[in-house]
Amino acid sequence: MQHARRLASIVVVASLAVGGLSACRSEPSVAAYIGDSTRVTEARVQEVWDNASTAVQSAAAEQPEASAPPAALTITRTDVVRTLVSRDVLTEVARREAVSLPAELPLGDYATQLRLPQDAEYVRLYAESDALIRALRTKVQAGAANPSDDDLREVFDVLVSAQEVPADTTFDQFKTQLPAENLALVKTAAAVRKEVAETTEGMKITVNPRYQPLGIPVLEFQTQNGALRPLVTVPLGQTTGSNPVTDVS
Repeated sequence: MQHARRLASIVVVASLAVGGLSACRSEPSVAAYIGDSTRVTEARVQEVWDNASTAVQSAAAEQPEASAPPAALTITRTDVVRTLVSRDVLTEVARREAVSLPAELPLGDYATQLRLPQDAEYVRLYAESDALIRALRTKVQAGAANPSDDDLREVFDVLVSAQEVPADTTFDQFKTQLPAENLALVKTAAAVRKEVAETTEGMKITVNPRYQPLGIPVLEFQTQNGALRPLVTVPLGQTTGSNPVTDVS
């Protein structure tokens, strides 16, 4: 169960049902629509991705040749879309729930976690999303109900698939051996997921199929090599045929 202790809080977004396709929300130059007025354009996604790539290459160039790490980018364009959408949605949820970002964010810690230079814009975007979800988790902590077996099994299945718990571990064993701090993470994650879903029920979110299936992690776990991987995810709809954008509303 050692690996199961490495859970981390991360962004959450509502579970939204797939709705009908609208021609006015199917521009190939748009990665995602949020409500009636916000667009996450492909140009914006590329801008964030290019900024991170440049930051990685610059950091590698500044290191002595013998110790310079490879200039490899640890994020994908889908990661960028996920973070941009999540930050906008969580900002609205936080406004309605009267929570706010802290005055300062530990960008250095996030940079280490993401394995990116601190000056990469993606680090700040991710940090803001994560800080909002942490604030929401803190708010619901006292009144959150215990996680259901469905919540726990979701965690169990992902960890087994990732070989982070022994393959012969049963679900009942996992439940009884799960550390209290990890149980608390699942508990607050389930409560926040419900809260966000209630807030975003009326929001129209449209995601371009090139980023499908797009799941927003509620919790992540850290692999043995230090990478973050989704543990509990909330889908943002499924691709429909060959349409350029899938409408989620």
